[in-house]
Amino acid sequence: MLSDKEKSFLQKKIKNISSTNEKIKVLLREKLIQDLKNKNQLKKQFKKKILKCEKEFFYLYNTANDMWLLAGDKSIDYNFYTKRIILSGILSKLYLKIFLIKDYDQENLFDDIKLEIEKVGKFNKLKSEFLNFFKNIKRSRIKL
Repeated sequence: MLSDKEKSFLQKKIKNISSTNEKIKVLLREKLIQDLKNKNQLKKQFKKKILKCEKEFFYLYNTANDMWLLAGDKSIDYNFYTKRIILSGILSKLYLKIFLIKDYDQENLFDDIKLEIEKVGKFNKLKSEFLNFFKNIKRSRIKL
């Protein structure tokens, strides 16, 4: 979960950005740059929270939720949850890299964020084509 200070900082970073995808990229980049700098401290905090099974056990989901809200997401259907779950997955991959790869740096982080966002875009395009295919089949069946 993002602190109020983090939310305020991140809100300023996306102030003049209109694209939701671009907002999410910036939010990921800015949040994770700070976490990359404080990797050792963050690693200890994660271990404590996970071992204690505190409410912060859902830290990644809550962080993803905060990022989507900052980006202006207003979805209320199943997309509300899928967006957050997908972003939680991206965050978990990136945190694993931050924690496990010794020489992981900002350049690697930026490349990985870009790659992950591109993968989601490809998935969404495929999902859209798949849904349109079935809508067309349904329409053609009705006309018969």
